[in-house]
Parts: sequence; structure tokens; C-alpha cells
Amino acid sequence: MTSSRQPFSSPSLLAVIGTAALVLSSTANAANTNTNRSLQGQPYDYTSEHVVARASAISKDFQSIGGFLAQQNGADRQNARAMYQLGAYCQSFATLQLNTVLTEAIIQGATVTGTSESGATISGILHSDAFPGDATIEVMYLIPSDGITKICSVSGNPTPQYDQCFVTTGEITLPDGSTLGYTGYDLDNDTANGLSMQSMSSSISGAATQGYPRIGTFAAYYGTNKYADQFIQAAFDKVDTSLLTGNAEFSKFTQFGTNKFIEVATLTMSSWMHIIIRMQDAVELCKSLRYSQKKVSEVPIWDNAVATYHGMGGAAGGTMGQLYHLANQYCAKFGTCQDGPGGTQGMAKANEKAYTHFNAGKQDLLDGKCDLAESSLHQAAVAMLIPLVQGLLYHAYELDLFKEQREVVQGEAAAFLHSVLPLVHFCSQGNAAMIYNQIKVGNGKLANFEAIKFSIEGQYDVCITCEDIGGVRDVSDPTTYQKHGFPCGAFNPGDNADGGDSIPDPAPIPVPPPTSEYDDTTKDGVTHALAIGLPLLLGLAVAFVVGL
Repeated sequence: MTSSRQPFSSPSLLAVIGTAALVLSSTANAANTNTNRSLQGQPYDYTSEHVVARASAISKDFQSIGGFLAQQNGADRQNARAMYQLGAYCQSFATLQLNTVLTEAIIQGATVTGTSESGATISGILHSDAFPGDATIEVMYLIPSDGITKICSVSGNPTPQYDQCFVTTGEITLPDGSTLGYTGYDLDNDTANGLSMQSMSSSISGAATQGYPRIGTFAAYYGTNKYADQFIQAAFDKVDTSLLTGNAEFSKFTQFGTNKFIEVATLTMSSWMHIIIRMQDAVELCKSLRYSQKKVSEVPIWDNAVATYHGMGGAAGGTMGQLYHLANQYCAKFGTCQDGPGGTQGMAKANEKAYTHFNAGKQDLLDGKCDLAESSLHQAAVAMLIPLVQGLLYHAYELDLFKEQREVVQGEAAAFLHSVLPLVHFCSQGNAAMIYNQIKVGNGKLANFEAIKFSIEGQYDVCITCEDIGGVRDVSDPTTYQKHGFPCGAFNPGDNADGGDSIPDPAPIPVPPPTSEYDDTTKDGVTHALAIGLPLLLGLAVAFVVGL
């Protein structure tokens, strides 16, 4: 079947404003085409041993950090920080000193086996390419069949697991049956992790903001492309950040507020952007390869990004999981799940959308259609934004109308705030400033849910809709909404059955003064009001298109 989707290209802001209808039409066409993909809205085929291992390990690191922070004591807080910085379960690998240098190359991902001190067989894959003349190799441990908790985990783990590590002196068996002898493997110093929450938080360093336009919005707003790590490190230290704008005064919080901020921000700030970057890496690699080379390298990168999004439930990921589980958590609060009374049970519709685009993008990579894969990436990013907006709105509701103003709630609200604030600012500086001043660290008790809700709702009229976000469901009767919690467009705010106040007008948006060349009555009748109104119409999702 011939796809009707159009290859993505980054237009200028003026081009987007001038063709708003075309953007809407293209988005609809893209969604319609995706319905023809196999396994729409469900995992495509992300079940390879390596992908499952990655998902399970990331979830275990995330869950462990949250577990340490939940203890609310100094020692476990330091344990959480060590695991955040160094990692514990994710991509644990051994650096082995070979007895003789290599005479032939061994490619990354080659399966190897060795033995533990007890004589058990330990499986791994080559963590990086090895070349003739190399005296060391790096072998990443694979998760044993009896679970993630049995993997060799040393680096940032406060209780190291040595049982499934290679013996200190022994042999590695290669895929062809040949062996490599090694000696002097120091389990404490020669075992590290290829991925940690901190490395995910810092993965947009270097030239990333130049190559990946969606990162530029965040970097421009905060003044650094390592903003996520700076927030989290400042929260660990309970000190104020020193970013260009959108700072957090963590000195106003105790460990209760900062711990909750760290737990949530590692997911909503670090993991969220890391997934998008890895998918963009796959697209860029696709563009750089000849057709005969495609899908060998870029598809595993895409698969690993999806694995990071999904995580693993049960013993590996617990109830927290990753962004997939976050979407399921908030769909129950907003009535945007697939099943149950009021749409409060089952998988989030946001996950269905995300997987539709994950699947389409993977198929496009398999077909060598790099531009279409990039289009799928942008649409998946919009779907991934839905639970972040829901999280911000829900915790604003908690702070204001539930009067649940404990530090842990303020910390959670602040984490969601800083995860979406640059996007709101991209659309409306005035609305971003208003929301920031009400939910920023130390100001959570000032939150006005209705003002925040109305300001956010004014931004999603294109790819994110009122239906996508939903409304705050009544816990006692999930077929109804909480007071003032209706979805946008679902009722007349002046006609609340409970006599509640009307939703206030959003914060005013600064309008530049007329110039001699373009005054308020230009010849074609285009006014400054139109120039301001159209960007608002495009909303949050356009930030992904023009430079999120």
C-alpha cells in the first residue's frame, strides 16, 4: 500500500502560521494512514532479548531510586544519588583485560559467555566494537532467566550483586566457539553501567541542540542543554538552580519536596527527552546510510527508545514503570483510558496513539523511508506529552481545590511544571509566566487551578485536543467530573451547576507596538491580533514541528 503521509520538513514559523489549515490536514492524514499499520496502538515487536533486558533494567533503576527516596533519610538519599549518577542495573558491563591482543575484530552485540565464581554460565554481549590490537573488551551482562535482581550489579548499587559476575580470571567464549583468556577482573572497579539516569538527563549535550530542533526550545528557555540534570542535582543538594529562566528555589523545600521532585523529574524530564533523542538518532542514522545498510543499525536504536518508554511492570518496574505506566496512571484520573466507567480503566488512549506512531516509524525505518519515520517521531512526541499535561493539571487541582498542599504534592507539581514550561513559553510567554509563578517551588499554595487550566487549554488546539486531555474525574463517581474539572469545551463555565466561579481570562499576551511599516491597519487588514492569535491556535504541539 502506498502511504499518504508526507515526509516531514521543518518549516519556518511564518510558513506554519500561513498554512495552519494545511498542518491540520496533514496531521489528520497521517493519523488515518497509521490505522492501516499492523498492530495499531499495540507493541509492534519489541520482544528481543536485548530490548526486554533494557526495559527491565531501566525500570529497576528507576524503581530503586524511588524506593530509596521514599525512606526519607540521609543515607538512603545518598544511595539514590549514587544510583542516579552511576546506574546499577542498566547496561551493566565488565571491562576485561585480555591475555593477548585481539587479532580479529568483534562487532558490538556479539553474544559471548563466561563463568561465575560458582561455575555458573554467564551470558553477555559485546558492549562496544573491538578491533585487532585491542587489549581489552567490554562485555555487557544480559539479564538472567531468573530476573533482573540476579544480574551482576555493582557500580552505583549500595548492595552490590556479585553472584552473576564473571570470575576474576577466566575465559570468554565467542560465537564461533573460540575463546579469549583474561585476568585481573576487579569486580568493584572494572564493572560500570553504560546508562544511568544522569546520563539520560545529560544526553542532550554537545551539538544536540543544533541537530535536533525540538531540544532547542528547552535549551533556549533554561539556558543550557543539561537542564534536567541541573534541576535534579540542585534538588539533591537542596539549593536553588541558576538557569537562564524558570528557576527552582529548592532551598525552600525540605527533603520531602525535593525527593518527590527528583523521583518524578527523572521520568518526566530525563527519560522523556532521552526517548525523543534516541528516536531522532535512529532517523538521522537512517538518513546517513545507503539503502542496503538500513534497518541494521537504526531499528535497534528505535526499539531501545520504545523499550525506555514502556519499561517493565511487575517485579522489575513495580507500579511506577516508565512513561507508558505514567500515561495509564493519569488516564484513570482524567477519563482517557480505553475501558471502564468514564474511561478510567485499561490502557491510556495516549499510549495507543504513541504506539501507533512508534509502529509506523519502525516500519518506515524498515522500509528505508527516513522522512516518514521522522514524521512518526514528531507525532509520537505529541502523544507522549499528554500525560505530562495531565500531571500538571491534576496536581494543580490537588493544590488548589483539594487543598492538598503538602511538600510532596508541591514537589510533584513542580516536576510536571518544568517538564512542559518551555513549550508553554514557546506559545505564550504571558501564560507561561502566570503558570510558573503559581506552581514554582515554594509557591504551590498559591495555585489557581481554573486560571492554570484555562491558560494551558488555550495552547492545544492542533495535535493535542480537549478530548486527549480529558477532565478531572470524580473519584466517587468516575462518570462525572470534579468541581471545575470539566474538559475544555464540555460546558459553559458561567453555568456551573454548583454555582462556581467562571473561568478567568488568561494572562494577557504582550503585543508589539505598531511600526511605521506595519501598523494596526495594514492594507490587507492583517492586524497584530491575528499575528498573535494564530500561534496560539497552533498550540503546544506546533512547538514540536517548528523547533520544540
